[in-house]
Amino acid sequence: MRRIGITHEKTVFREQQRITAWLRSGKVEYFHIRKPHFTEQQMREYLSAFPNDVLERLTLHDLHPLAVEFGIGGVHLNARNPVLSGTLKGKRMSASCHSLEDFINRQSSCDYCFLSPIFDSLSKQGYSSAFSVEVLKNAFANGVLNEKSVALGGVTHDKIPLLEEIGFAAYASVGGMWALPQTMFITHCNSRYTYLESAMLALNNGLRFVQLRMKDASDEEVLSVAKTLRTACDAHAALLTVDDRIHLLDTGLFDGVHVGKNDMPVAEAKKITGNRFLLGATCNTIEDALQAVADGADYLGVGPFRFTETKKNLAPVLGLEGYSKIINTLQQQEIHTPIYAIGGITTTDLSSLKSTGLHGIAVSGMLLNSHDTRNDSAVILKEFW
Repeated sequence: MRRIGITHEKTVFREQQRITAWLRSGKVEYFHIRKPHFTEQQMREYLSAFPNDVLERLTLHDLHPLAVEFGIGGVHLNARNPVLSGTLKGKRMSASCHSLEDFINRQSSCDYCFLSPIFDSLSKQGYSSAFSVEVLKNAFANGVLNEKSVALGGVTHDKIPLLEEIGFAAYASVGGMWALPQTMFITHCNSRYTYLESAMLALNNGLRFVQLRMKDASDEEVLSVAKTLRTACDAHAALLTVDDRIHLLDTGLFDGVHVGKNDMPVAEAKKITGNRFLLGATCNTIEDALQAVADGADYLGVGPFRFTETKKNLAPVLGLEGYSKIINTLQQQEIHTPIYAIGGITTTDLSSLKSTGLHGIAVSGMLLNSHDTRNDSAVILKEFW
């Protein structure tokens, strides 16, 4: 299906670079810039960070005159900006619709219209679906909805087949766009694969989050791999982080850094990453997790699940019970920081790990030692997309 991205209201790490990668990869058709609280100066600075070749595929929700100044391709009509000014004629036009009547009234003057919420929203708490599947199917069957209809609201990867069944040819995404991928691949090398080959294996099999971990390598060796890997990750619209070496963030090759328990303290790392880069932290206990969250970690790598040969000096294994306890404790304190299970995970563990409430898993040996990496990757992504 055609996919249209929408920004969060707040700026997220490496936002313009990631939007550029999505557009250039062909995985997203257009990207809507929705920053209702931006001043004109803030929007100018924001748009100035995009390369010229992607500007035509952006759409502004606010401050429409800047579309002419910057060569932005589209403008979006909404409650804040309900009318198109004459200077914007010829721009790609879209609109927000919240009923079938809205769509009928808007569609003739628009290139496409968002119809929402189709499912319960991921980005707006309490914003529930406004349509039944049957009503939507009938609307397509009777020609009320057509190819200009873009589904918006609560669209996750597993719901795309249902959208196609209903009749939609395109969907837009906010929360699903910016949520961290649920499967992280941590690079490793063995007799079959180099570090770079292991990462390429993961990317080519559909994984969208790579942590470059080369513990015994020099910075020069890490950067040599990272340069090739950055290009590959952008082509796959995937995240690339580095293990430990926070000083390499200034190279512009990484989306973030992961710090282990024996690396730089999380609070100190946060002073460097701020909101510009993703910060992950290794945890083994509830106390570790609470402290890492308090210190500013954006996600937690919690483990090990069981014994693994890919890591030295292993902490005590957690098992399913350990994850359940940590997740329940965090939820009771209304902490929703994403947690990844790590360590000795196999394909037979996936459904039971999912049931604990984990955001995702981190894998390495599971793929590198697999006799059928394509099949095993598909099995993983079915549970943890």
